[in-house]
Amino acid sequence: MKVLLTPHQEKFVGRKMKGGGYLSQDEVIREALRVYELVEQEDSDPQLEAALRHALRSPLKKFKPGHFAAIAA
Repeated sequence: MKVLLTPHQEKFVGRKMKGGGYLSQDEVIREALRVYELVEQEDSDPQLEAALRHALRSPLKKFKPGHFAAIAA
C-alpha cells in the first residue's frame, strides 16, 4: 500500500523520527493509526450501538402508509 502525504505531514513524520523513538516512517504512521483507532473507540456510543443491534435482531414489521409521517410530526 502506498500513502501520499502532504508536505506538512511529511515534515511531521520527519520530526517524529528525528526526535527519536521511531526507526522508520512506517512506525510513525502505524502509531498514528493506532491512536486514531483509540479515539474512534472512545467516541462510540454504547447505548446507540446496543439499540441498533437490538433493532437488527428484531423481526421485520409490515410497513403502513403514513407511519413515518406520524413519527416526523
